[in-house]
Amino acid sequence: MGENERMDDAGFTHEILKGLPTTMVPATLAARILGDFDRVAARPSKLTAMLARIGERLWPGAPVWQPASVLAFSLVIGLTAGAILPSPGTAAAVSDQVAVAALDATPDMDMD
Repeated sequence: MGENERMDDAGFTHEILKGLPTTMVPATLAARILGDFDRVAARPSKLTAMLARIGERLWPGAPVWQPASVLAFSLVIGLTAGAILPSPGTAAAVSDQVAVAALDATPDMDMD
């Protein structure tokens, strides 16, 4: 779609919307809608209240970012230590022993 077609579409839409009749909203309805919006916006949601209670139990008196940053920092330290430090099981001595699993052998019984 070219730039001229976009401008033509915008102009066409503008002309159509200009031609539509307008309806005035009563002042009482507008005040009631805005009042309800302010009332709902001022009331905290149940999820926000629940998260605030959990945060207050985890770290009383601290802002939300502090426990979250401590958790993220501890995860980074743990993952770094896990990636860098070798596991005690991987430092086993290398030998010529071969392990045989039970499913590697052929079955003793034949179903035919």
